[in-house]
Parts: sequence; C-alpha cells; structure tokens
Amino acid sequence: MSKLHILSGVLEGKVIELTEERITVGRAMDNMVRLEDGTVSHHHAMFLIEAGDFKLRDLNSTNGTRVNGMRIVETKLHNGDQVRLGSVEMRFESDAKKTSQPLPPTQTGIDLSAVGAGSTPPPSFGAGSAFGRKKQAQRNPLLWVLLALGVAAIGALAFLFIKLPK
Repeated sequence: MSKLHILSGVLEGKVIELTEERITVGRAMDNMVRLEDGTVSHHHAMFLIEAGDFKLRDLNSTNGTRVNGMRIVETKLHNGDQVRLGSVEMRFESDAKKTSQPLPPTQTGIDLSAVGAGSTPPPSFGAGSAFGRKKQAQRNPLLWVLLALGVAAIGALAFLFIKLPK
C-alpha cells in the first residue's frame, strides 16, 4: 500500500493512503485530496498508477510540483521521495521493493577524483551532430576579380553621370 505523509501545511502529520488509480490534489473542492494552501493551485497535481508504478503529474500548476527538489512535469515515484506542491511538503512511501540499486562509487571503475578536473576528451569522442561538420566556403579568385570589376564599372558610371553636362 502506498501512502503520502503530509510534512507541512494545514494537514501536517496526516497520512493519506493512495488506493485509487488516479488521485487529484489541489485547493478545489472536487479534488480527492484537498490542500487548503494559497500556494497550491485549484487542480495542482495527480498521482496515478501506470504499469504498477506510481507516477506524479503536474496539472499546469502556478507554483509547480517538485520531487526531491527538482521541478517536474511527470515522474515515476520511488519509496521515500520528497514531494512538494507549492509550499506543502510530503513524503511518498511505498512497500514496493526497488528492483536495482546503483553500485557504490568504489565499484564503478571510475576515478571520482578526476571527475570535473578538465582534461582532453577521450579518443573515441567524436562530433555528436547528425548533420556532420560544417564545410568551409571555397575562396574563388575569379569571383573576387568579377566583383572588383563590377564595383569599378558602377563607380565609372556614377562619375560620368555627375560630370556630364546636362
């Protein structure tokens, strides 16, 4: 059974069991979970079950929805995630076990002391663009000669129009 522990606001200390497939949260009366807080939108967010996992979806709220400090539009929830709707804080708890856990840093094979130190890219690092490398423009001397002759011709015509008697 998944639960939502309210950590701040008017409902602080209350535990809400998430038993439905879709649970709307907000200030409006038609929400399944009603939070009377000025920073919570009328229809702020929705908890929903998809493929056996709980997800949290922001419903275009004014002050946003955050999970573990990061603003989200939609995200999968994990046991212990900190959820914030406006200024109301909650903790999501689920009895579902995590299927995998990251390795501790000592077993990853990466020297963490060198991370971010600034070095040359590895030899396998290539251009990431699907469009390839930008081609250099060809410098054609004939084009420059024609351009110079055109400017000279325009200058000569302008001189003739100015100096010719009317």
